[in-house]
Amino acid sequence: LDWELPLYAHGLTVPEAPPTRVDRELADGDALGFGDGAYVVHAPGHTDGSIAVHLPQHGVLFTGDCVAAVGPLMLGVFNVDRGRAVESMRRLAGLAPSLACFGHGDPLTADTAPALAKAAAETPA
Repeated sequence: LDWELPLYAHGLTVPEAPPTRVDRELADGDALGFGDGAYVVHAPGHTDGSIAVHLPQHGVLFTGDCVAAVGPLMLGVFNVDRGRAVESMRRLAGLAPSLACFGHGDPLTADTAPALAKAAAETPA
């Protein structure tokens, strides 16, 4: 987005956070053992290790910071790799959930799959 670029142009920096202890490394497709089948969906772009969690039996998708619902559905902001973030958003939209929960914004509970597909299609790489 145009408003993201000026933040970096004006020298905005974010201090590096200390490492976090890893209890369990996850990979794309890993089963998480809850929700009648919750699966890891690797969704890099916001960060290299970004994930979503998909519960296909229930049609539920937790997008993390890949997608935001602050106003219209949109690509999450402050991505380390915009191109990969857009690819991840499109991949998540392809899961066609009936309910989506976002890292930022209210859950989407109606017309979710078409709304995600539209937002992903309209997001420039």
